Amino acid sequence: MSDEEPRYVSLAEVKKLLNEESEERELRYEQSLALGHAETFVKLSLESTEDLIEELIDGSDFIDEESAYKLADLLPQDEEGVRAVFQQDRHTPSDDESEKIINTIKKYL
Repeated sequence: MSDEEPRYVSLAEVKKLLNEESEERELRYEQSLALGHAETFVKLSLESTEDLIEELIDGSDFIDEESAYKLADLLPQDEEGVRAVFQQDRHTPSDDESEKIINTIKKYL
């Protein structure tokens, strides 16, 4: 078992890691499915995804790391999409907060 601490991983990083792994060996069935999913749905480079996550966390008092990763993976384009990310959280973004999140995401698209 690994000594590494658990951490959040963006879909863009999953894509990078699985592509690197596929160069070393044949991926298992589940890994191949995960790579296909990542290749289909990743819209930003790993670097842009990391920058977006950082900007989302730094630009708001209520966006935690988990929510920032969800936002960076889903890239919601409207208030309904933003609210869906925060559905399980105690804080529901206001219209202004949602608009700020959407504008931040649009800078990276």
